[in-house]
Amino acid sequence: MQKRFIALTIVLLLLLGACSSKKEEAGAKEDVDSDEKVTLSAFGIKAPAATTDYDEMPFLKELADNVNVDIKWTTATTQTSTEQINLMFASDDLPDIFYSAWSLGGSDIVKYGSTGQLVALDDLIEEHAPNIKELFEKRPDLKKMITAPDGHIYALPQYDESKASKSNDAFFINKKWLDQLDLPIPTTTEEFHETLKAFKDNDMNENGKKDEIPFSFTFENQIRGPHSMSGAFGVVGRHIGVKDGNVYYAPAQPEYREYVKYMHDLYKDGLIDPEAFTHDVQVYDSKIKSSTPILGALFSWSNFSSFGKVDTDYVAIPPLKGPEGDQMWNANAGGLSMSGFSITSANKNPIRSIQWVDQMFDEETGIQVSLGPLGENIKKEDDETITILEAPEGMSYEEFRHKTTPGSYGVYANLEETNDKVNKSPGQIEKEEYAEMYAPFQPEEIYPNVLYSVEDGDRLSILSTDIDNYMNETIPKFIINGDVDAQWDAYVKQLEKMGLAELLEIYQKYYDEFK
Repeated sequence: MQKRFIALTIVLLLLLGACSSKKEEAGAKEDVDSDEKVTLSAFGIKAPAATTDYDEMPFLKELADNVNVDIKWTTATTQTSTEQINLMFASDDLPDIFYSAWSLGGSDIVKYGSTGQLVALDDLIEEHAPNIKELFEKRPDLKKMITAPDGHIYALPQYDESKASKSNDAFFINKKWLDQLDLPIPTTTEEFHETLKAFKDNDMNENGKKDEIPFSFTFENQIRGPHSMSGAFGVVGRHIGVKDGNVYYAPAQPEYREYVKYMHDLYKDGLIDPEAFTHDVQVYDSKIKSSTPILGALFSWSNFSSFGKVDTDYVAIPPLKGPEGDQMWNANAGGLSMSGFSITSANKNPIRSIQWVDQMFDEETGIQVSLGPLGENIKKEDDETITILEAPEGMSYEEFRHKTTPGSYGVYANLEETNDKVNKSPGQIEKEEYAEMYAPFQPEEIYPNVLYSVEDGDRLSILSTDIDNYMNETIPKFIINGDVDAQWDAYVKQLEKMGLAELLEIYQKYYDEFK
């Protein structure tokens, strides 16, 4: 018996020694002396408009020099990045850091954090990242959103509190056509119906052809789709919404059925573009920009995004009021990419890595990550505000800023007070005006950005894919063919068979925990 006890004691001591050795090994991965330059490997994603790799940007080189690191970049496009990232994790052949908004999905962050391939950043932030720490003190809800279910932070976000980020879609009507017919801007669903009829029955573009399309959209697109119109019938939420603390699936609500019936009436009268459920974004945008105007009403982000100018024939209009007096509009949870910066298990210099990215959460540096360096893309005025410089002739604004900085794929936190210091471009002013117009009609409760456990994330992926695909297939059929009342119950029962109750239960659990 005593021999067995001694043997067990020896085994325990060996195990404790092994654990101690592993801890010492992990500790040995901390940074070398700060006077010594270290090399980090980084994987980043370039914005579609970017023509410059990150290792060619002096701005990023300066940030690296500030903390005495040399970063060896591998950059990818949005088309190839997902496959490359999946392969890196599968083979465990990882860079020291991942950098870029929209690089890792929420489920990836939680999954690879649980496997140890992404390193928890909590202690590093607390001890070595004063700008990030201050951000979380100012915005505790943001910290909650990016914290995984196990209580750790594995990725830093791109975060934007601009007014424009709260509202995706805007509703436009051809004001020139209204003036030709001496018609006012429609304010109700009934008036809108009658206005579209007038557009259809007249040669609005005066070319002698019946080529006018009274109303068009891209159904499955969040920005270019007609989804906020359901607010005229008492329900908003492209998919998931919240009312009185209860999570719901908008396309299964009775109010949504009334919206679909209204859309069918428009389609039946030949007022909706027959291609609205099939054409892609490029075709739709080409219709908007047609040299001969053909569209009467449409959904888009802004005039500036569609035409490159604010002054056009189209004006954005408030939400329509429905037959029961409902007047609502969809709301966004704000501009947030859960992923932006992560440290991997391959990284032997995590302190230097977090110090490097912490610079980007300084207010002035964050503005430059987003808009471009001072003196090149932006300038500081005497009153300390920032002015965005015009792009050189022959270069778009997006090409201009992404030539010098990560821009829309960068990592930063532009808070409301930060955005107020930037003298807005005409396009930004236009979009903020729309956001202000729709704000009074947006619900107070919206579903937040949260991270799910690996198990719940995987289950939600399966359920939402099946349910949303069925909805996206069925709702257009209702709008085109009618018979909504006769077939609605069968449609809802099919959603329930696909696991709608389970989907809502998972969403509700995380909503309650967040609150």
